[in-house]
Amino acid sequence: MNTSGAQYNFTNSISIFPNPAIEYLNVKFDNPIAKKAKLTVHNVIGNTVEVESETIDDHEIRLKVKDLPVGYYLLAVRDEESNSRSTIKFLKR
Repeated sequence: MNTSGAQYNFTNSISIFPNPAIEYLNVKFDNPIAKKAKLTVHNVIGNTVEVESETIDDHEIRLKVKDLPVGYYLLAVRDEESNSRSTIKFLKR
């Protein structure tokens, strides 16, 4: 088993908090990709939902989820540079 990190795991390098979210959802990256990452929020039936986003620094983006209806959503994260993508489920309370 190679534990040196040769196989980069994009999903494990992203964390979201708080989950469940009430007003804001913070997306934190281990690597400084926040300024070039593409984020989209989808409802459970797959429709894209518009949310405001604010880049805090190279490692963090804040999404304003206050106006979303209560329920589960999927956050799709794409890094075009490394051609990595990940989807994370979160609850809007």
